[in-house]
Amino acid sequence: MNTHKTKIQLRFADIDLLGHVNNARFASFMEIARVQFFRDVMKRPINWTEDGLIVARLETDFLIPVFFQDELIVEVWVSQFGQKSFTVEYRFVVEGDAGPILKAKGKSVMVAFSYKENRSIPVPEWWIEQIEAFQQGK
Repeated sequence: MNTHKTKIQLRFADIDLLGHVNNARFASFMEIARVQFFRDVMKRPINWTEDGLIVARLETDFLIPVFFQDELIVEVWVSQFGQKSFTVEYRFVVEGDAGPILKAKGKSVMVAFSYKENRSIPVPEWWIEQIEAFQQGK
């Protein structure tokens, strides 16, 4: 399965008093990677002010600290589709001498939402088709 990869530029503001990336920053990193995933995978613009997404759930498992000098990559893929929601998964990795090192992992449950009607809606079929095609390498 293909995953989408986004390089995260770490900033001094991301670092806490212990010298590693603060846990609160990972939600922002997920958002950056998720937005880039949609830009690259969907192949046409989404009018986010009409039909968009709401984060219903966000979770992160911290495995190994990320430090300022790390070149952080966030891998993104959709692991499950429901009628009105889908689950996005994230892997936070850095390159090590022996290959990628998994530093953290996360999930978000995204709900398709109509801002015009102010209610949840079915996940647009063309979103599912584009995401599945990308993940299958088509």
